[in-house]
Amino acid sequence: MAEQAGVTIGIETALSASEEVKLLKDIGSPAIKICFNFSNPLKEGRDLTSELKILGKDRISMMHASNKDSVWLQNDPQLDMYKVKKTLDEMGWSGWLLIERSRDAKKAKDVKWNYGTNTEYLKKVFQSVE
Repeated sequence: MAEQAGVTIGIETALSASEEVKLLKDIGSPAIKICFNFSNPLKEGRDLTSELKILGKDRISMMHASNKDSVWLQNDPQLDMYKVKKTLDEMGWSGWLLIERSRDAKKAKDVKWNYGTNTEYLKKVFQSVE
């Protein structure tokens, strides 16, 4: 139905990239892709950039730039966003970044402050001119 409508549906799973590749092959539609959430491989102890490479650019609909709550993305010791960007650039991927949570624990309820800071950081990383 997505193919007929000319749209892409991004699905998020907790599967490994290899399992997601198999899932997409089983689905068999170019209109179904993965919405890749950074937190999924990280909480399972998998290497984020390796997972991206396994999936490949054509299977990713968008990036869900998030990890656990407690720190902003720029202060997250599990995330090397510049390495992620380098990997995506090497893959030739471009597209949407979905920003969610990753709140600073000091002001977890200050939505504007947290999202604003994460957005500013992601713009700095992903929109930089080299």
